[in-house]
Amino acid sequence: MISNEIFKFFADIVHKASGMVYTEKDFYRLEPRINDMIKIFQLDDAEALYWKYKGDMTPDMQTVLFNVFTNNETYFFRDVRPFMVLTSHILPELWERYPDELIKIWSCASSTGQEALSTLMAIENDMGAKAFQLIDVDATDISKRALEKAKQGVYTGLDVQRGLPIEMLLKNFKRLPSEDWQVLPKLLSKINFREFNLLNDSFPIKKYHIVFCRNVLIYQDFENKNTIVKNIFESLLPGGYMLLGSGESLIKVDSALEKITISGLTVYRKNE
Repeated sequence: MISNEIFKFFADIVHKASGMVYTEKDFYRLEPRINDMIKIFQLDDAEALYWKYKGDMTPDMQTVLFNVFTNNETYFFRDVRPFMVLTSHILPELWERYPDELIKIWSCASSTGQEALSTLMAIENDMGAKAFQLIDVDATDISKRALEKAKQGVYTGLDVQRGLPIEMLLKNFKRLPSEDWQVLPKLLSKINFREFNLLNDSFPIKKYHIVFCRNVLIYQDFENKNTIVKNIFESLLPGGYMLLGSGESLIKVDSALEKITISGLTVYRKNE
């Protein structure tokens, strides 16, 4: 049985580095992650893992910790409404303001890439080839392991069954001999994958028209929420949009972003 002291030790490391909060009621979610790390380092138990990290945490050990502990749960077209609102309202409005410009989209917690790929597939499917060509996507995450999978663009049968319509699967993927599915180059070539820490790295200024920051703030404490939202505001161009997860809001967050409801979906817009 893993003690609360060990749970808290690893939770504190993750919080300090990434802002993700694991309170005592969340410790049960850490147990399988700690067990994964025990297997990775071929140790006997959680106590041995604790003392390994307590002694001298190398950069490689920190990378393993982030890869295992950061939440990479995602799937294609997770909550389909943001993608519908994106193609029906947000992009047409942005192209009125920025005619024929390359629209820059940031998936700032992209995990294994499904959000960025869903965005591109929705745009091509709903708006056509011209709109698709006028899109540029940055996809970032704190987890190197998640980014490596995203860059490879190879997904299991289970991955593609979660939320991906069959017609989009057949149009945008090819079946491999392993029975996995490979994303076609036309999609992968539109995405710039890179490592990024939303708390510690420098945000670009006035670069993006749209920022997807979904299911990120829900894991942050109040101070970190304010910091992340303020930095995203600075990263947005005038008229740009921030999209959050379905269970997230900016209630009590100090933000200059305007709250707007489109087709039942709450989004946030930068006005100047």
